[in-house]
Amino acid sequence: MTLLGKMDRFVYAMRIDRLLFAKTSPRAFRWTPLLVIAAMIAGYVQMAKAGTDIVAHYLIGWLFFYGAILAAYFLRALGPRFTATVNQPLDERELMLKVRAHATSGVVLATIITLGCFYMASQGVPWLWHPRFMDWFNLGFGVQGLSALLPTWIASWLEPRPVADVES
Repeated sequence: MTLLGKMDRFVYAMRIDRLLFAKTSPRAFRWTPLLVIAAMIAGYVQMAKAGTDIVAHYLIGWLFFYGAILAAYFLRALGPRFTATVNQPLDERELMLKVRAHATSGVVLATIITLGCFYMASQGVPWLWHPRFMDWFNLGFGVQGLSALLPTWIASWLEPRPVADVES
């Protein structure tokens, strides 16, 4: 068997083909994004507290933080559909859901970032925490992860609950 054949078998054995070829039906993740956001915040706080002094604590925070960002992108891919494919275009309901979710998440992100800017203006207050270089770097990735996760979370709550099959 050739290398390409082995790689192809690996993709199908690991079920990656479902993600790549959009074979799965979209799901509504209502509470999972909250856990991912909590892991992202906990990892960031752990990294910021450890600084570069305690390497083991920093690495644990790094794993939580960047693992949560990776999970955010997986939830986005597996959650409500935001992108059309050739075989499955978005219908009117999905387009409206996409627009409302992205608009609401944009307002939430803009509010969070605005409050963060006001907080950073308190540079002279000695008892408040102020980010160092790597904290800013990680914060940028956190905003990217949150911007990928928020529309998925909001769209999941905007979708109606699936109706149970009740046969009388």
